[in-house]
Amino acid sequence: MAANIEIPNGGSATQSQVSVPVTAQTWMKALVMSRLLMGDISSWAAFENERKTADQITNRRTARSVSSQIGRGYRELSQEVKSFIAKNFVRCEYADLARLCDAVQVGAGMSLRLDEFEKQFFPLSGSVKGRYPFYAHIHISPYGLRFEFPEHHFLRDMETSFPELLEARSSLAGFRGPDFDARREPDLVAGLVAREKFLSRSIVSATFSLLEAFLSGLFFTAIHTNAIGQRACNEEFLRFAGTKESAPLRDRIDRVVRFASDGAQNGGDEPFRAFIEVGKRYRDAIHHTTPFQRKDIEPGGRLTALYEIDGEIALRCIVLSCGTILRISEWINPDSTETDIAARSRELLRKAGGSPR
Repeated sequence: MAANIEIPNGGSATQSQVSVPVTAQTWMKALVMSRLLMGDISSWAAFENERKTADQITNRRTARSVSSQIGRGYRELSQEVKSFIAKNFVRCEYADLARLCDAVQVGAGMSLRLDEFEKQFFPLSGSVKGRYPFYAHIHISPYGLRFEFPEHHFLRDMETSFPELLEARSSLAGFRGPDFDARREPDLVAGLVAREKFLSRSIVSATFSLLEAFLSGLFFTAIHTNAIGQRACNEEFLRFAGTKESAPLRDRIDRVVRFASDGAQNGGDEPFRAFIEVGKRYRDAIHHTTPFQRKDIEPGGRLTALYEIDGEIALRCIVLSCGTILRISEWINPDSTETDIAARSRELLRKAGGSPR
């Protein structure tokens, strides 16, 4: 299953236009589609069955009968659909939902870039779109209407690995005392150490992939919208975004921080400097492993860094990467509802027990 983000089912939005008279069949398809978008239909088989039933509806009496078969009254479902449309969509008619219902492929669902979805069907409300990146994809399945974007995957990697890392470290604690007999259960200890190392490397890698995706997303958004968050982009930043989006990570962080903070900070301030100076050594050891000398490291230096990676280093990288994203997010969205990326970064930072400041 593709990793997605569930659409929030609340928040204010511009009221959708739902007053156009429709047939009972169109209304019933809109109801079926709304239930699929809300994650209220159990399976593709159930969706296909309800869609076929809707195709056969000829009048309101039949629609009432069908709604009663799924356990809720006609009036209740009608109000639920109207509320769902008003909260999450703009200029969305029942006929639009019915058309979307016909377009969804059983088993495959639907996956479209957000902008393509809005062109083909109807716009999402600003309160919903504001939480997700401009370049996100929409997925529709029995799990509901969800969003997918690169940062989600790397955040999910960290969210999944983090509790497992804590568990591995807790299991190892009893074997690390000064009086522990190293001859006891060596295979068990070796397995736990290997697990901690594996999870730590995965987290370190994910923290850098997360920030790389976040920065690239800001540059892409700037080029296509002339803004990042609530900040309008100047020509200098747009030129950098268009020509230097693959520049060294240190340079990209510095440019974004200078622009987002309106010159108040730069990449030499914390937590940005520490993320590069502390974390990059370990990221390079994972992704560019070599015993040879490099311009920034002595012979064997990357092997030493690779062997050093443990839970403490992984937690430090979480604190620094999430702190970097939060600081930039606060600058570019000072007054708006927190984005999904920022909210999840804040929660990871809290769990890791650190402060980026």
